[in-house]
Amino acid sequence: MARLVDAERRTQLLDDVVAYVAAHGLANLSLRPMAQALGVSVNSLVHHFGSKDDLVAAALRRASAIQQQVEHDWLRRRPDLSQADLLRAWWRWLTSSPDRLALVRLGIEAAALEATDRGLPRRLRSEQIGLWRTNIEERLVDAGVLPDEARVEASLTKAMFTGLVVDLLATGQKARLTRALEAGVGRLERVVAAAS
Repeated sequence: MARLVDAERRTQLLDDVVAYVAAHGLANLSLRPMAQALGVSVNSLVHHFGSKDDLVAAALRRASAIQQQVEHDWLRRRPDLSQADLLRAWWRWLTSSPDRLALVRLGIEAAALEATDRGLPRRLRSEQIGLWRTNIEERLVDAGVLPDEARVEASLTKAMFTGLVVDLLATGQKARLTRALEAGVGRLERVVAAAS
C-alpha cells in the first residue's frame, strides 16, 4: 500500500523547492542535487510530488500563488491603487531583494522554455504570462477602458514589464530601467485618463 502524503510536510517542502528552483533555474534542473540541497531523498520528492515535471508544475504554481498573495495584500490595504501604481509597487518589490527577483524570473524562464526542454505543457507555460496579463486587463476595464482596448493595453503593459525584468536580469541597470518603467506606466496612466 502506498504511503499517504503528509499535506503539511508537502507544503513546507514545496516552499523549499520553489526557493531552490528560483535560485538555480529550470534549464538544468535535476532531482538529485535538489534533494541533496533540501536535505531529503529523491524518493521523498517523488513521493510528495510525483514526477519531476509534476514537481516543476507545482513549484511554478506555488511561485505564482506567492506573488498573487503579495498583490492581494496590497489591494486589500489600498483597494484604490491604480494599475500604474501597482506596477510601480511590483518594481519596488522585485528590485528590493535578489530572492524576489529570482521568484519573478522563474515565471519568465518557464514561459520561455520550449515544451520539449522540460516537458512543460504550453498551458502551464502560458499561465506564467497569461494570469498577470488578464489581471491587468480586468483592472483596466474596471477603470473604464473599453474591453478591446484593455486587452491590447494589458498585453503591451505585461510585455513591457516582462522586458524590463529581463533587461534587469541581464544588465543590473536598475536606475535606467526604473526610468523606463515610469515612461511605460505614464503612457498607461494617459490611456486610463482618456477613458475616464
